[in-house]
Amino acid sequence: MGGASAATRLLALGRGTLLLLAALLPFERIEPLAHLGPLQLSSVELFLYLALAAWGAALAARFWAGERDVWARLRSAPRAHRAVALFALVVFASALLAPASRGPALKFALRSAGGMLLYAAAADLLRAPGAVSRTARALVGGALLAALLVIGETRVAWLVAALRPFHIQTFEALGVPRAAGPFQYPNIAAMYLEAVAPLAVALAAARAAKRADASAAQGRAARLGGLALVALVLIVLLDGVLATGSRAGLAGAVIVVAAVGAWTARDAASRGAALAALTAVVVVMAIASGSALAGRFLFWNDGGWYRGVITPVIAPSERVMRLAPSATTTETLELRNEGALAWRRESPTPVRLSYHWLDQASRVVVYDGARTVLPTDVDPGGRVRVEAIVRAPRLPGAYTLWWDLVHEHTSWFSERGNPGLRETVVVAGPGAEPSIPAPMAGGVRDPAVGHLMGADDGSVRMPRGTLWRGALAAWRSRPLLGIGPDNFRHLAGGFVHRSDADPRMHANSLLFETLADLGLVGLLAFAGVVVALGATARRAVEVPATRWLALGVAAALAAFLLHGVLDYFLEFTPTYALFWLLAGMIVAMQRAPEAAR
Repeated sequence: MGGASAATRLLALGRGTLLLLAALLPFERIEPLAHLGPLQLSSVELFLYLALAAWGAALAARFWAGERDVWARLRSAPRAHRAVALFALVVFASALLAPASRGPALKFALRSAGGMLLYAAAADLLRAPGAVSRTARALVGGALLAALLVIGETRVAWLVAALRPFHIQTFEALGVPRAAGPFQYPNIAAMYLEAVAPLAVALAAARAAKRADASAAQGRAARLGGLALVALVLIVLLDGVLATGSRAGLAGAVIVVAAVGAWTARDAASRGAALAALTAVVVVMAIASGSALAGRFLFWNDGGWYRGVITPVIAPSERVMRLAPSATTTETLELRNEGALAWRRESPTPVRLSYHWLDQASRVVVYDGARTVLPTDVDPGGRVRVEAIVRAPRLPGAYTLWWDLVHEHTSWFSERGNPGLRETVVVAGPGAEPSIPAPMAGGVRDPAVGHLMGADDGSVRMPRGTLWRGALAAWRSRPLLGIGPDNFRHLAGGFVHRSDADPRMHANSLLFETLADLGLVGLLAFAGVVVALGATARRAVEVPATRWLALGVAAALAAFLLHGVLDYFLEFTPTYALFWLLAGMIVAMQRAPEAAR
């Protein structure tokens, strides 16, 4: 009897900790609170592991109280449990067999295991009456506060400093700040808010359905007030996504909120929730059309941002450049901005003039040249003259000097279709005839050339196409189990032929990242998780007691997968924990419909 009582108290503690986790998920500080062996314990992971500890203690108490038929419980486990367990095995197998960076791969596998255990804990703990509904409300409440901080970051100066513990870097696009709020990156903020938004619609629909019988007694003003509040919450969440400047985030949020709203409109009792959803979508799209970031959402036309003409002040026909190996010189160039992007001199993501060196076979010998700082900002249509810095390759030969503009941390202009300026240069000592240099292995940059005056940290963002091709190359190198979990960002340089690849940069796609890191087996295992959760959600939506909340959770999971086409979320605690928590919620509802009350 004592064991059963202890188990009941521990289960209640676990549910309470999950509620705290749901509310606090967006607020992860950069600095870890502590270290647990090879793992860092963040402010959010503290509550995650507390919930897991309470759940584990409750399982132990149950066992000693007499619930010892472990194998029977395993055999009767939901299909989703078996799919998640298989995925966990693949992740660890891939880490143990990783060809390089095995330590970081195992570390990531352990963090992933924490997320999958959170799924199992939520699926068990949240079967209590009303537990899933309370957790969903906590998620919406936490996301609402986070969205207000995201919006406030672009409007309230002191918030920028106050949010530094959550992201030390500032972000911008088109010369306009991209907010991240209490999240590490704007795209992570967008993905989180986008996933939580349909829960708000679902909670409103469930509440309306529950009170359908009492609706006649409820005053018209009270009903309209409730709908206005739901619409306001949705507007804040969607406006938070807009403030991040995430194109995939805004598209995904609008799609899932509109889809859940359209579904709820089929039931007369919940049509108010549909009206609130539609109102929020219309309002935020109107705000987006007048936003300073509006140009960013015209993703099919983003090449038009990066248009610049580079002209030598002395025409090439009047001067043949000849340089000694590794010599540094300057050339006077005129730059004209013909794009939609203002070139900011002082900015977290400034525009600089740089160059690439190509050999006679058009192989890249030096990719990331020295930076020349612009003397002033250059607005669209403006022009400026610079003394451009250039350093010759270390080996003699005939080369092409390719002048190029770079939007730091974002893109080279040439990667968006801008031709730049190409000049033929002879590299040779005094009186010496140039010889053709031996090509660098893989065509990567000359390791003797470092960054010179005005150089940044080399973390230029590569286009998704480049990253996806690199991910496919990584997969082809180890097609079954991949190169190891989270290893693409550590090893990407070798697959994209860039020695300056940013180690923080993922493949920018859940599909390509999983294929590169975990191979075909890992991708199929994750697909098995998605299929199992989809089948669980379908069954839960068919039950009247869980219909609306199950629809909202399913839409939230779908938002992750939709956005995952263009981004990756399993690296970051707020998003991976939200994904696995939502997965546990849908299973808990399907097993115990009273959890959605």
